[in-house]
Amino acid sequence: MTSCLTPCPARFAFLGAAFAVLLAPARSAAMEATPVLNASLAGGQYFFKNQKGSFSGNAALTAAAMFKFDERWSLLPMYSGSYQGTKGVDDGVGAGTLFQQQMDHRVSASAIRRLEGSDWKLKPSVSYKREFLKETRDETLGKGLFDFEKIAAGLEAENAYQDPFTYRLAFDVYRVRFPNYESLESKSGVDPLGNPLGRELASKRVLDTYNYQLSASGSRPAPYEDPKFVLSGTYSFLYQDFLDQRLVNLRGQFDDSARKDFLQSVSGSIGRPIRTRVLGEDARLDLSLGLSLAYNRSNQNTYDAVFSRYVPQAYSYVSFGAGPAANCSWGDSKQPSWLSGSFRWSRQNFLGRLAQDGEGLYGSAKQRQDRYSLSFGYGHPIAPKLTVTVRTNLLWAQSNQKYEKTYSYTYRAISYLLGVNYEY
Repeated sequence: MTSCLTPCPARFAFLGAAFAVLLAPARSAAMEATPVLNASLAGGQYFFKNQKGSFSGNAALTAAAMFKFDERWSLLPMYSGSYQGTKGVDDGVGAGTLFQQQMDHRVSASAIRRLEGSDWKLKPSVSYKREFLKETRDETLGKGLFDFEKIAAGLEAENAYQDPFTYRLAFDVYRVRFPNYESLESKSGVDPLGNPLGRELASKRVLDTYNYQLSASGSRPAPYEDPKFVLSGTYSFLYQDFLDQRLVNLRGQFDDSARKDFLQSVSGSIGRPIRTRVLGEDARLDLSLGLSLAYNRSNQNTYDAVFSRYVPQAYSYVSFGAGPAANCSWGDSKQPSWLSGSFRWSRQNFLGRLAQDGEGLYGSAKQRQDRYSLSFGYGHPIAPKLTVTVRTNLLWAQSNQKYEKTYSYTYRAISYLLGVNYEY
């Protein structure tokens, strides 16, 4: 398949046809349009272990418009794009490096169909996303190893039974393609550091996937008649079909079957809004506690060519996390000042991977990693629609995996960003 940095004609045709389907029902002469614009610009640094990256900038833009054709039909086209020059503490790719730049562009369109005589809304949607990732200084943006494109279509059904409380059901289908992976790594047979590849990464399009996702989510007040808390929950089931990643067997050779992953995740939270006063002004304090659980079952194994070790269920894992968050806002309700903070702990337990010592020798314990993240933020309006923001994130990661020749598992990282945000 031909690689291109902008959507190829076939992809334009796909999106154009989908947009036409969404627009077809809207034939009313009277139409209301509500534009939305959100832009941010920030600069900051990333600190990893005892090293620090150079000061760099981040930028993001979201532009959308809600077109209301009548009481039953609306259309929401949207563009969102971002550039990240400062690496974030949660960026997993290349965690052992200070340098990473990222840029993405996404266009989408969603139709909203209100079903007459009910609280239900149907929301068909289509989208196209292109992401560029530059991991090293000598890479060219647009030719990164993990650049990808995503074409998606979905349908959501939403029931706003008691505004703002809703429950939703959704089904999404999308394809993810990594156009540069074959040219930069697969043909050489070694990774960027010169180490032999695991056998499951030796084919051409090993990261390309077709994805099918079912999800359900909802929120409700508690107690129902006299709300004091907000309860919310989400369940998701994702099936990933890897197009060109054949299974690795005990001898380190390929079987005919392809890799398939089944990821199930559950998350929930309880929130408590509190009216209070800050600096003599009315304020709202939102407290919440979140929990999450995920289980990924993969049929893929791997073969460690460096230590001649077969590793079954190399990509199967269980993860869980929990943590509190707080946000306080005061002043103008349309453009408030705000202060936020959160803490989260998570653990990932691999079901097949064995932990290695510093020399790479395998032990008997399964590999695991704990992550502790702490985030703070502050925003204050300085002009109409313009808010100055300060954000900082801290991450501590600990693992029983001590072999870190190609990737860091135990480390500390900090980042901060100073910027402005514009909302229209």
